[in-house]
Amino acid sequence: MSPDLGKRPEVNGSDGRADAPAPPRLGPAAEHRAASEAAAARRDFDTALRERFRAVLRGLEQNGTLEVRRSRTAQETADDASTTLPLESATPLHPAAGSFDEVVYGGRRATEDEYRHLEYADHYSAAAPPPAPEPAERPEVESPRRRRRRARPEVPRLLRNPRFWGALAAAIAIGFLLYALLQGCGAPTSPPQPPPPELPPPTDYPDDIDFPGFGPGSDSIFSRLPAPPAFGGLQLLIAAAVLVWWRARRRGALVGEPRPVEVRANELLAGQAALYRRSGDHEHLAATLRRATLRRVRPRLGLHPQDGQERVVAVLAARLGAEPAPLYAALYGPVPDAATLDHVATHLDLIEAELG
Repeated sequence: MSPDLGKRPEVNGSDGRADAPAPPRLGPAAEHRAASEAAAARRDFDTALRERFRAVLRGLEQNGTLEVRRSRTAQETADDASTTLPLESATPLHPAAGSFDEVVYGGRRATEDEYRHLEYADHYSAAAPPPAPEPAERPEVESPRRRRRRARPEVPRLLRNPRFWGALAAAIAIGFLLYALLQGCGAPTSPPQPPPPELPPPTDYPDDIDFPGFGPGSDSIFSRLPAPPAFGGLQLLIAAAVLVWWRARRRGALVGEPRPVEVRANELLAGQAALYRRSGDHEHLAATLRRATLRRVRPRLGLHPQDGQERVVAVLAARLGAEPAPLYAALYGPVPDAATLDHVATHLDLIEAELG
């Protein structure tokens, strides 16, 4: 069972401060849910927010969505949930994790609106199955000492002398050299070779003579080869070319893996931007920028991931006092070329700057 929401011991402590003792293990999701509801009833939203976030974590662990870990921070909980849950279900957990850290570690007071948003996003603690029993701690048993191996016999001093091995190698080399000299000196001489037979003089052919079957041909390779190998090989070549094109164009799912070296953030960003520019997939890049912008502005506008495009544009236009058409084009319009992509990126930055 995961003992806390982070690698810092104060996350699950009784008072949530840095000087708290070693944290206890989290209980079932139902206990934390009941504690959060009781705290919300008495208007203690600090405790209610902390216990409700723990109830969400334990609910995800008990229903098998997240792996049970010894420690997990609030941000790690939101990140892990984003890899296993749908985007609309995992998005509300990121602002809730930020509120959890600010309330527990930053010392600010939680608001009722923050707690209600987390309560609305909690679909896991109520229907979570009971937690699995924890493994019992087994006492350490001292293993019996192994018998000492018998001491190996001591190697003779002669075999440990490097001069002995050097002399032995020199003697072997001299023996091979003498053997080669004796074989070379005692070899019989070969008898003289007979003179080669005389060849007839070459025949001079006139330049205008025509040899049948020689010269450049006019028939193709398909007429020379049998029909099955010729057309079968052609079909295999076409299928191989289609397969190479298909696999080269395929974009697989994103897979996180540890990098073998540490790369600076600006260098990594520049490399990714160069790859995006080379691919020319403006729609994919625009969709990535739009998802990130909507994920950040939805909590500020009081919107949910289930809200449609028309509602998002209407609420945003009312908040900024702008026309809905340019906002719709920046958030959902087509992106056919690089100029439109630059226009969309600029408008997305302006939207976030205006919202604060």
